[in-house]
Amino acid sequence: MKARNVCAVLGVAIAVGAVVFMRSLVATNDAQAERVAERLLEEVRVPAGTETLSFELDYRPDGRVMQGPPMRATVAVTDMSDIASDECVVTAALFAQRKLPVPPTGTELTFLGQKSVTRLKLAAVLPWSRPVRGYPNVFVTPEAVSGVPEPRQPFVARTAEELAPLFKSDAERNFDRAKALLLWGAALTALCLLVNTLFLTVEARRKELALLRVLGLTRTGVVRRVAVSALGLATAGYALGTLGSVAALGAYVGCDPATYPQGVAIAGRVLLPLLAVTLTVALLAALIALRPALAVRPLEAASARSPRRRPLGMMVSFACGFGAFVAVEVWGSSLMSAFVPSPEWPDAIVSILPQGVSSFAIEKLKSLPHVRRIAELQPLQVNLDPLVELPAREGSGSPRGRGPAYHNALLLASDWLPDFRFVVGSHEAAEKALASGDNCVITEMMARAKGLSLGDSLRLDCGRGFKLALTVVGVVDLNWHMVTSRGLVRGLNRMPVHTDGSVFVSFDTLMACDARPQEMVKMTHLWLDYEPDFLSEKGAFEAGRVVEREIAQELDAPENTVRLHSRDEIADGTLAHGAELIGAMARVPFVFLAVASLGFIAMLVGSVESRRHAFRVLRAVGATRGQLAGVLVGEALRVAATGGLIGLVGGAAVGWLATAGTRAAMVAWGLPASFAVPWPLILEGFVGAGILALAVVVPTAFHLVRSPDRASFMI
Repeated sequence: MKARNVCAVLGVAIAVGAVVFMRSLVATNDAQAERVAERLLEEVRVPAGTETLSFELDYRPDGRVMQGPPMRATVAVTDMSDIASDECVVTAALFAQRKLPVPPTGTELTFLGQKSVTRLKLAAVLPWSRPVRGYPNVFVTPEAVSGVPEPRQPFVARTAEELAPLFKSDAERNFDRAKALLLWGAALTALCLLVNTLFLTVEARRKELALLRVLGLTRTGVVRRVAVSALGLATAGYALGTLGSVAALGAYVGCDPATYPQGVAIAGRVLLPLLAVTLTVALLAALIALRPALAVRPLEAASARSPRRRPLGMMVSFACGFGAFVAVEVWGSSLMSAFVPSPEWPDAIVSILPQGVSSFAIEKLKSLPHVRRIAELQPLQVNLDPLVELPAREGSGSPRGRGPAYHNALLLASDWLPDFRFVVGSHEAAEKALASGDNCVITEMMARAKGLSLGDSLRLDCGRGFKLALTVVGVVDLNWHMVTSRGLVRGLNRMPVHTDGSVFVSFDTLMACDARPQEMVKMTHLWLDYEPDFLSEKGAFEAGRVVEREIAQELDAPENTVRLHSRDEIADGTLAHGAELIGAMARVPFVFLAVASLGFIAMLVGSVESRRHAFRVLRAVGATRGQLAGVLVGEALRVAATGGLIGLVGGAAVGWLATAGTRAAMVAWGLPASFAVPWPLILEGFVGAGILALAVVVPTAFHLVRSPDRASFMI
């Protein structure tokens, strides 16, 4: 088979195989779900009716406060004679929630409940490592929790069949996130390679096609030949990719029979749609290639010229592959920029949970040696008026099963309004207005989402039939999502974690909205700025640990956990998490970029064929094989560089459009339409794309210049 056809078939096969393999891997994982559930019931036995308590694990590896979703601990109370009353047994699944190694036995674990803090030593670890929400992952004696004032629920035993869906959701959901990108990348890659191959085929067989035109081949016949060629290559690639992916999955599963006791499950439902996509791509490629095919004239049968070089198809292929990578990175960076805390936010939030301390305790903290400014930050979520229930799909429908949840504002009261960047109003005027009445400062996100501006009213439904309208006296440009989430400010007092935005008010305004008796309201949060020299010397991580210890010592409240959440640590964690998610998605188009690089083989073969006479002359006058190979490598790199630049511009535009579409779908959050290009990542990707091209081009070029006549057999 000709080199160009081999490249096209392999490209289609790998694109199809990647989709079939990933979808079948999900189906294979799902097929094991019931057996995995049976193993859970065998290895982690929990009798029906066992009392359970729900906690959040305050775990700090290397001293760092965990950023991200909380680690959920479901504690089962059971009779165990081999552990003490201050000890616990955990499953490895407790730490697998965040992909953390299990700490050594003897480590003190802190469990934070709704009303109390419980500290227990780790006595032993059960090897079960698959997290299952709601299934006990901590075991204690009745004495360990005898005085713990947390609500208890009887454990409801479930069968393996009932537990099986809990082992299916993650793989299915993760595939769904990348499915559209995967299908798009596969179709685009196959299209580009087919077009490249058809262009080269038309050029290589131009004289033959012209002779057929002389002998009576009609334009309809030309169309038929091109379409049959495209469909034949695509069908061969589809068959090879399907069979290859099934074989690869079988080998993968066979290497780990303990994890896959049920064997391979083929995702049959994806095969027919994928075949339809493959044939559609083939017809589209044929349609694109018709122009050069129909341009062949019968008179060209007498022409003796060599085939012309056709680098355009490969340039488009490379541009599409690299452009897909750029689009994902731009989309992710633009979207994540709305979640990185603004630098104007204070250096840290401190949470004192679950009980809090008296507000008078703030006086003990005024003299902390390394803190320039510290103040109480009192949060309260209040429903917006009129009441609009949160959609259940957002995962915020019922806070802890206590009835419907509504869109709400997160009121933040403090006697200190940081130097936020005002886009409407001024800091001085807003500070005075907050102290003089029921006024508020809102974020630009909320202003955009709710259509509010200076002087408008933010209407609140405080419950008990009491409603309040706050006058907007300032709008600030502030990214608050990650700060309030990581600082444990949201979701308190049986409210949902979701909120429509931060709203800064005075203590008097917040007290008017708070339905709790005043004697029950404690100081649960602080925010602070470090001394600049101290922060510069220690860095955000070490400075936070020092100040956190000082605050805990001054407050001396063992019934609470004191956690300092650094703004810069939150920002770093947000970017790292975003890069991890985006990076996983960005690897998908890079797989297809590697496949598209195979097209360089066909392009170089065509280039050698078009220069066969010139290469013979150069060899006759003393040119070395290395010099001839250098000509081919240089041409390929120029094609790759041009394609990369086109991909950069096109990918950035696509990424921006995708960001705008995502923002429109999340309009309730009022996300800013920011445009961010992560140049370091883009540069790394460009270098990686160049390396992929070189890996294909260099050996191919040296192979071809051994004898230029070889090309006539390969093209």
